Amino acid sequence: MSLFESSQQAAPPETAASHANRADHFRRLFGLTWRYRWSCLVALVWDVGVEALALCGFIYSGLALDILRHRAQPESSDPPRWPLGVAPPADWPLWKTLALASGAVLVITLLRTYARYRTRLSSETLIQRITVDLRTALYDKLQRLGFSWFDTHDSGGLINRVTGDAGSVRLFIEGVVLQLIISATALTLFLFYMFREHVWLTLALLAVFPVQAWILVRYSRSIERRLRTNREALDRFIQTLQECIIGVKVVKGFGQERQVMDRFAVRNTDAYDARMAITKTNASLLPWITTLGFLQIAILLLYGGHLVNLGPAAGGIALGTLWVFFSLVRQLAGQVETIVSSASSIPESLVGAARVFELLDAPIEIAAPPNAYAPKEIRGRIEFDHVSFRYRPDTPLVLEDVSFVVEPGESVAMVGPAGGGKSTIFDLIGRFYDATSGRVLVDGVDVRQWDPEALRRAVSIVFQEPFLFSNTIANNVRFGVPDAPDEAVQRAVRDAIAEEFVVAAKDGYETIIGERGLTLSGGERQRLSIARAILADAPILLLDDAMASVDARTEVRIAANLDRIMRGRTTLLIAHRLSTLRRADRVLVIERGRVAAQGTHETLMRDSDHYREAALLQLDRDRREESGSLESQEVAP
Repeated sequence: MSLFESSQQAAPPETAASHANRADHFRRLFGLTWRYRWSCLVALVWDVGVEALALCGFIYSGLALDILRHRAQPESSDPPRWPLGVAPPADWPLWKTLALASGAVLVITLLRTYARYRTRLSSETLIQRITVDLRTALYDKLQRLGFSWFDTHDSGGLINRVTGDAGSVRLFIEGVVLQLIISATALTLFLFYMFREHVWLTLALLAVFPVQAWILVRYSRSIERRLRTNREALDRFIQTLQECIIGVKVVKGFGQERQVMDRFAVRNTDAYDARMAITKTNASLLPWITTLGFLQIAILLLYGGHLVNLGPAAGGIALGTLWVFFSLVRQLAGQVETIVSSASSIPESLVGAARVFELLDAPIEIAAPPNAYAPKEIRGRIEFDHVSFRYRPDTPLVLEDVSFVVEPGESVAMVGPAGGGKSTIFDLIGRFYDATSGRVLVDGVDVRQWDPEALRRAVSIVFQEPFLFSNTIANNVRFGVPDAPDEAVQRAVRDAIAEEFVVAAKDGYETIIGERGLTLSGGERQRLSIARAILADAPILLLDDAMASVDARTEVRIAANLDRIMRGRTTLLIAHRLSTLRRADRVLVIERGRVAAQGTHETLMRDSDHYREAALLQLDRDRREESGSLESQEVAP
């Protein structure tokens, strides 16, 4: 089982997160780091090398000061102590001795520069690998979640999880795990040197650390709630922005620009206020860390200056040692700020991690069972056996005790008022949802026993609302069959009566259509969706009001080809036009989630008053639509 996944049930909402959940998030975040332990080790080695070289550079810089002071005041100062006891001859001139010390500083600086380059490279490589793998895992999970999960989660929040919250996990690994280890190692190295040189001066400088730790704890406790509020405000902001962009035609069509702008301004202000609350907390507490750092420098100048005056022989320190302490105090302040920054990243990382893990832990309701059924040949028999369905336990039934059989090769049309459950029947055949009770069978096998991928490859669907990707026309048509040859794509486009506008497009089949196909008309999008279903060549064909956006004359042309394509396939189609209903072998009347009547068009016209009345009304609409289409052709230039 991948570290990205969990066998546990979905975590409770963040607002009710317990200490146990927080500990679990820590465990999983550290587990994620452990998965990349060798890359982490490489990055740590280089970073620790940077800090060690920094200490060496400070020591040789202090050595140069001791050399100068001893040459200027040989009677009142001790000879300089060369690192590792390796010293030049005593009769060397001053410039030569200083050149040796400064040359060592130069070499160390060059090595440190290279080490910093390798640190940056190895750290960024590690972080990008983790980020890419995590986003891939999130996207993969989104692809495997059932429709019911998407019904209760808005798309803006999901986008924020894959982008912003995945970045929070990166922040934990880069800004918490790695930085804390590096800072702890650097502090250990620096403090070892400082204690070895002078214990009491080091203790005096460390006296401010408990105060810094107290500020850090207080900060961590006060920032977590504000970070969670900020995340939720960003979710609402992204959702509003997305809706405004997608629904721009509706907004302009109803003249609601001002109202939508006001709503956007509210969401934008909420996000601003949430972020400013974080900023105010940072501004009120974190500057005290810097202030305490200057207090350390004051202690060093006062107490350290006194020790330099005493000299090493009297229990004091050398001037060069004071310089090293001064440099290390600045380094310690930087490391403390890093620890503070890392600690302040922990609440934000945990909030983001909780949202990421909630998505990764979401139960996959539509999953392949053990020994899933995946036959090589499919006949296409469909049976609904006393099927009832509701979307959520607290909602009414959408389908109630529905039973019918569609034999292989039979074409069955479904008709009825909107909201009656027709599209839901299609969703259950493709197992986008599972029936609440009863069984849906394909070739005599419950769809819950099928391999979902094998089942969906056996079904071609044209949805009521066609969706196209921002890609070429050809790639949209071959979406279900990526390796389909150009000839097959062109044949499917011809069968869908789409060749005329495709060939007339700027680049023909290679024309890039806009996001969600908005550069095409509704009828053109619908015809490309039909072409996509035709090319899939599945034994079961589902047409969800596929002609809704197509005019009557074009429908007649498409229908002629569909009659040929449907031959030998099991076809279910949701339709309202009489021309379509007449061609079906059988018609199901779906009302209020039940099969109210079924039979041929002629039988229902004779036996069902409701069907006959609806059919006559639709016949009148079809005649008027066809008449309008003919008139528009006559007046066309």
